[in-house]
Amino acid sequence: MTENNQIHTSLGPVLVPVEDGLWEIDLTNLRIFFGLSILSRTIGEEIGNQLHSLPGDLSFTYKINPNINHELVDMHIQHVQVFARAGILKDWVLFREQFEENLRFVFGSFQQQSVAKKIHPEFYGEDPNRNSSVALLFPFEAEFVHPSGYYILMERVSSQYRIGDFFLRITIDTQEDGCLNLSNIKHEIISDAHTRTYIAGASKISESLSNGMINAAQKGETFYEEENSHFSKVFSQIEKTPLGKLTNINFYWEEQYRNLILSSDPSFSLSILKKLFLLLEDSSASKKIKEGNTIRAIIGKVSVYVDLSRLDRVLNFSINQKRTLLDSSFYLKRMPMLEDIANSQGHSFNFEGVHVFLIHHITSEIISLIETFRRLKVRSLDVAFVKYGGNIPPVYLDILLDIPTETFFMAGLEFKLTKNNTPYYGVSPLYSDFETHSTFRHKLEDAKLGFFDAMRQLAVFLFLNKLLGLIEKNEKIILIEDGGYVAPVLNERALDGLSFGDVLDEFWVETKDRSIRERPFAEILKTTVIGTVEHTRNGYDRLVKVKVERSNLFLPSFSIAISNEKTKEESKEVARSILNALDNTLHGIGKVLSKRKILLLGSKGNIGGFLKQYLIGGFLHETNLDILEVDRKFESESRFSKTNFANVSDSEFAEIDLIIGVTGESIILPKTWESWILTSKHKQLFIASGSTKTVEFSDFIKWINELNLSDNPKLGGEDLVISFGRILDPQTQMDLGSKIIFRINKKQIEKEVFLISDGSPVNFLFFGVPTESMDPIISQLASVSLGMVNYYKSKNLPNPDLYAVDHQINVWGKFL
Repeated sequence: MTENNQIHTSLGPVLVPVEDGLWEIDLTNLRIFFGLSILSRTIGEEIGNQLHSLPGDLSFTYKINPNINHELVDMHIQHVQVFARAGILKDWVLFREQFEENLRFVFGSFQQQSVAKKIHPEFYGEDPNRNSSVALLFPFEAEFVHPSGYYILMERVSSQYRIGDFFLRITIDTQEDGCLNLSNIKHEIISDAHTRTYIAGASKISESLSNGMINAAQKGETFYEEENSHFSKVFSQIEKTPLGKLTNINFYWEEQYRNLILSSDPSFSLSILKKLFLLLEDSSASKKIKEGNTIRAIIGKVSVYVDLSRLDRVLNFSINQKRTLLDSSFYLKRMPMLEDIANSQGHSFNFEGVHVFLIHHITSEIISLIETFRRLKVRSLDVAFVKYGGNIPPVYLDILLDIPTETFFMAGLEFKLTKNNTPYYGVSPLYSDFETHSTFRHKLEDAKLGFFDAMRQLAVFLFLNKLLGLIEKNEKIILIEDGGYVAPVLNERALDGLSFGDVLDEFWVETKDRSIRERPFAEILKTTVIGTVEHTRNGYDRLVKVKVERSNLFLPSFSIAISNEKTKEESKEVARSILNALDNTLHGIGKVLSKRKILLLGSKGNIGGFLKQYLIGGFLHETNLDILEVDRKFESESRFSKTNFANVSDSEFAEIDLIIGVTGESIILPKTWESWILTSKHKQLFIASGSTKTVEFSDFIKWINELNLSDNPKLGGEDLVISFGRILDPQTQMDLGSKIIFRINKKQIEKEVFLISDGSPVNFLFFGVPTESMDPIISQLASVSLGMVNYYKSKNLPNPDLYAVDHQINVWGKFL
């Protein structure tokens, strides 16, 4: 198939090597046909109808519809005539799908220039006197029809009544006892069905994607992403090609092409997409892409770079220029303090020989932290990503999935809804290949857990799996986490004297090694885990709780949770990002933050204090500055300050239409939610959490789920109709959380409750805390982790206890 390294394709044009990893194909003059799969389906249906209703030979003529197949009509092909002797298709029912697929291949041959010019020479610039039309013979195997299979012969025949017009004659026959004398018919055998995978409905798919690109361009975007949803036709069709299963198709373009899209007829962008899908149908082109090459398709003045990324799960089309491939260094450059640590400036510590298990949010700052660990020679890095709402920018995944898999593994969760709208979390397909843990994935799917429980199950499961691999090698690991998912569990189970097997079973880890299972969990931790590092106040408080209840910790734990930088500086930015997210979300619904009647839970905390300050100092209208506050730190009660939520009266609660919670615990009980919905003066009510995980409003979420699953839900003793929707940003269509509609027809009550970000922290919906403010904090996380590893390397690890930066230790773990 190859001459001078060029590769012939089924389309006609050749693939030419340009440089290492880049091939080029010119599709400018490729004729494209729309509606060929509709034509083959119509012919297939008519064959089926006749087989059911007629006793003899199958014979009919179909007039081609110029609205569907105008390219064929433009080529003066007006009809299709079909013939098959009686009995040839007697077992049609058994192989109908395969036959229809074969029929698609026959008509699809018009799309293969090298084949089409044989049957229809003059329309491809050939001289018909020297190259007359040749019939095309398609041999197909099908045991049901006849032991030797059957063939389809397609001929172009001149019209009997209109000079210059043609019809296509399709004859279905068997090879052994056929009625046609093939030696008298000039024909060519077309048997290379394997060189092309026909993408059914490519025209419709191209149209849908083209519209998506035009809409994105109209919004000023230079990027469009199509996700693989369960009902997506395009992905199920592409899966049949050598490219296999994809999660996304991404389109990138530059400003010049955006202007071209907007100023051109939609058919311009449609024809480019159609040619790109024809390219994917060719197996030699698809295989080249699958092998890691990029193909540059020239289509007139436009060139499109086609490649795969993210472990071959994402197909990229980059128009007029190659995708800019960022790497993790790009984000690290934006964090000068962390970059100094990564480049060993001002210290001589490293992670050499040590494994790191990291649990953190997926942000650009954490990509920078991952790069820092790699520069500081980490032995291997496993990450469990904490992901609530919002979308992960595709570039983050591109960068992460380019890191060599032998030293890097990552996993995370995705938000899901059951058929009856109960939210839960399952393993996300976006990260590293999870196939080896498929049993765990199914168990988590069946368990239908809320965020915190699912995240803890996933993180502990992965951590224990990692321990199993390290025990034999006698290697060490350090746990660095954001939110207290794993460290409290490790300390508790070790101090409770459980065996390793008990803990493995609890977190669904399978191992057949009985000797390992019988060892005390405490002994396993002592020999493999250096210690733990905690980022958040919630995780810090969980460790304090273990220490109080067990009068001890089992592992040394460093924490930055109550450092000066974290409590003062980060809290300010978190408060700002919470209000920014609320402002954006409310705008999308057509509301404003300034007019809301607000209940602030935890108003005396680090974040709560700044929330109050910024609300009164600018976010709220000057006539609306009264905020109802609840915090146990108040010394006395007043109209707007309560030490306990129980002291908020029903009438006071009825005034509220936005609850912001930053307490880290669920303090409003179902009865109170019920009275709020029944007595509130507002039709639309808003709930937003600014604290870690989904704990803040867990009682509300649980109550909603119970109402939803009830056969006869009631509110205030009356019949309730409860329904669900999503909060979608009108500009980006980003999912911003859930909308729950309560209807009590008897009392003519209808309330919409907006649970922003599904009850998880709203500050992660948009950009979170800006990089500039996160640099000193993530730097503390890195330096204190290096400090702990340094203690281990110098055989000087501190006793098991909780050590906080700016209280017991400095940012490098040195004792104050």
